[in-house]
Amino acid sequence: MHEIFDSYSSLPEDLRLIRSTIADFVRQEIVPHETQALKQDLRELPTDVVKNLQVKSRAAGFWYMDVPESLGGGGLPTFPYVVAYEAASHHAFCYPDPGCGVFGYDLPNVLLNASQSQIDRYVKVSVQEARQWFFGISEPSGGSDPARSIQTRATRVGNKWVLNGRKMWTSRADVAQHGIVFARTGEGRTGISAFILDLPLKGLTHRPVQVIRDHATTELLLDEVEIPLDHLLGEEGGGFALTQKWLTKSRLKVAAQSIGSAQAAIEIAADYATVRSTFGALLATRQSIQNLLVDSYMELHAARLMLWDAAMRDERGEDARQVASMAKLYCTERSFQAVDRAVQVLGGMGLSREMPLEHWFRGLRVTRIIEGPSEVHRMLLARALLGESSLDKRSDSKPNSSPK
Repeated sequence: MHEIFDSYSSLPEDLRLIRSTIADFVRQEIVPHETQALKQDLRELPTDVVKNLQVKSRAAGFWYMDVPESLGGGGLPTFPYVVAYEAASHHAFCYPDPGCGVFGYDLPNVLLNASQSQIDRYVKVSVQEARQWFFGISEPSGGSDPARSIQTRATRVGNKWVLNGRKMWTSRADVAQHGIVFARTGEGRTGISAFILDLPLKGLTHRPVQVIRDHATTELLLDEVEIPLDHLLGEEGGGFALTQKWLTKSRLKVAAQSIGSAQAAIEIAADYATVRSTFGALLATRQSIQNLLVDSYMELHAARLMLWDAAMRDERGEDARQVASMAKLYCTERSFQAVDRAVQVLGGMGLSREMPLEHWFRGLRVTRIIEGPSEVHRMLLARALLGESSLDKRSDSKPNSSPK
């Protein structure tokens, strides 16, 4: 590939090495298993394969790359992490976790704000044993405005909390050992608290909610669920502030993941265009095909630079909520379009379930809604740009600092 399409050449040497090493691991260890899985019409890697590859990723130093080393992880700061996470997502089964958990599972970063006893009890063992977590914010009443939509209640009764309510669109609740649920302990934004749940738990049931991606979400029902008082995460009433910490990091991860899959899709399309002929000439000679591929490469390059800027600001300790919002919005939309173009270049082959393109297409469509729909991000960015002039004075709504 020509150097003008190599976004990574501007990285420091150590980051280029991290990226290339992870890319080699994905290509040599994960992709061969995925090729076989796709031929068998599997939607994820077999469990025994994942466990075997987890051993190899631990040995290679790729285990829970964003968790501090003192807690058993790789200790990568935000910027190196998004570079590494993109490389780890450069393959078919990169949703919801790269390699189906080969590099570890998504550990809610708000746990790093837990008490020391909670960190000792949950974080270290989760990293060591690859335990899975679910994150329960959204409810049937909505998810983009958690400050208003959360109706689940937590009531203090003696020496325990009692939770009642419903959660929607939670990932991993059917396989997780632990979860974090946000519930009302008061009114308004300062009346939301976060709680740690250990599964299985009496009164907590779930059912699958199938969506267009290959992995179902779940609906949770909490009926008189009792948990100890020390399962409160952070301060009472501090749950909404915790969501801001989680969402910024999570949006950067989603952005990196989307670019990783889109980059792989465009590389497939470019290779295909150089060998496939129609009407006596290679696809690569068709200007319409050239435009599709070049536009995608340019847009992914711009998206990647936007993501890197947001990650560097977060790493410096700046308030990166708005730039992370821009990165998530732009990266997911441009990545979805890039995969759509790749499908168009391959034609009927692009629709085949033996190819990863349709898998990415459905996965990326989901990324334009999770961690804040594109429209909500645009609304909040407009408020930042236009200030009070952007508000509907007929509404009693106040600007939210971050969507879900």
